[in-house]
Amino acid sequence: RGDCVAGELEYIMPKYCSPIPRKPHPWEAKWPSEDRLRMADVHASGLPQGTMTELVRLLRGRTLLIMGDSVMEQFYNTLQCLLRKESLEDRYDAAFNEFVQKTKPLWLMGKRKKPPKLPQKAIGGMRMMYSRVTTVHKDEVLAAVASSDVVVVNWGLHYQKLDIYKSDLQLAFQILDDYAKQPGKAIIFQETGAQHFKASDYHGYTTGEWELRDKSTDQACRCQPTEDFNVNARNRVLLEVLGSKKYPHLRLLPFYNLTRP
Repeated sequence: RGDCVAGELEYIMPKYCSPIPRKPHPWEAKWPSEDRLRMADVHASGLPQGTMTELVRLLRGRTLLIMGDSVMEQFYNTLQCLLRKESLEDRYDAAFNEFVQKTKPLWLMGKRKKPPKLPQKAIGGMRMMYSRVTTVHKDEVLAAVASSDVVVVNWGLHYQKLDIYKSDLQLAFQILDDYAKQPGKAIIFQETGAQHFKASDYHGYTTGEWELRDKSTDQACRCQPTEDFNVNARNRVLLEVLGSKKYPHLRLLPFYNLTRP
């Protein structure tokens, strides 16, 4: 839920990610409780619930790459949080550092020259990292498939011209589908989520509160239900490209419906 729930990792880590229950700091009191967050997540509450422990077990010795914009970075922050909460973090070792150094040159060949950040190692040898890539760059797509086993990716919100978005998806999907054909490899494309904004932000959206917020502890966060900014138009382009049946090995995560009002 973006600004209105939990933001960057350094903010969510102390309250939500500790493996040992502790008394919250006074300045955390205004933040929603974990029970409150579970109640707010109305679209996911009836779905099967997994754990980070299960993911680490399934990806033992493999590399998970999360790729996309700031929403995907928050998604990655959540995985980092769960890694700590379930006591799955492992120390870097020589093999992990060797992996980072070996894959780094792949990300330095293109225009942006931005290797993935926030690399983490889990008990059992699973590695995970995040790459901030808001639009398709062919060299970065090639680097992604050369340095990981499973890629969860989204592009969409940063595209204003949908014809360019379509052609970029077609370019990337051909590379990603060829990669996903291989045994042990997987590509998951995450739909662009519904957009939620504070009513007090500079856009001036003041159409009401989002969910049944506890005003006594949540006074600073009044949200309108959604401001779509043509997200569905982008997702329609995505579904049109996937509907061509040219990319049968790509998997779709229907994220929009999990984030709608």
